[in-house]
Amino acid sequence: MGGIASVATTAIQALGAVNTVLGAVDSFQNKSGSRDYNQQKQANNLQLQQNIENNNLEKERIRLSALQDEDTRRSALRSAVARQKASLGGAGVGSSDGSGRAILLGLFDETDEQRAQRESLDTLKSRVLDTDIAQRKSVNTLQLSQLKEKNNIGKYTSAINSFSSVFND
Repeated sequence: MGGIASVATTAIQALGAVNTVLGAVDSFQNKSGSRDYNQQKQANNLQLQQNIENNNLEKERIRLSALQDEDTRRSALRSAVARQKASLGGAGVGSSDGSGRAILLGLFDETDEQRAQRESLDTLKSRVLDTDIAQRKSVNTLQLSQLKEKNNIGKYTSAINSFSSVFND
C-alpha cells in the first residue's frame, strides 16, 4: 500500500512539475509571440502609412500635371484659333459665319476629346493607386494572421514536446 501512495505522490509531483513547465513555456511563448506579432504589426502599419503617403503624393503629382497640361492645351488652342481666324480672314471668310464657325468648333471639339482622354487616364491611374493600397492592406492582414497562427502552432508544439519529454524521461 505504501508503494501505491509513493507512486501516486510521485505522479502528482510530476504533474505539478509538468504544469509548471507548461506554464513557463506558455508564458514565454505568449510574450515572444506577442512581441513578434506586435513588431510585425507596427512594421506593416508603418509601411502601409508610407505607401499611402507615397500614393497621395503621386495623386497630387497627377493632379498638378493635369493642371499644367490644361494650361498648355488652352494656350495651344488660343494660338490655333488665332491662326485659323487670321487664315479665314485672309481668305475672306468670317469666323462667325457657317464655314468659319464649323472650323473653329472642330478645334474646340478636338481639344475637348483630348482632355477627356487625359482625365480618363488620370482617373485610371488614381484607381490603380487606390487598388494597390487595398491589396497591401489585405496582404498585411494575411501576414499578421499567418504569424499569429504560426505562434499558436509553435506554442502548442513546444507544450506537447515538454509534456512528452516529462513522460519519456
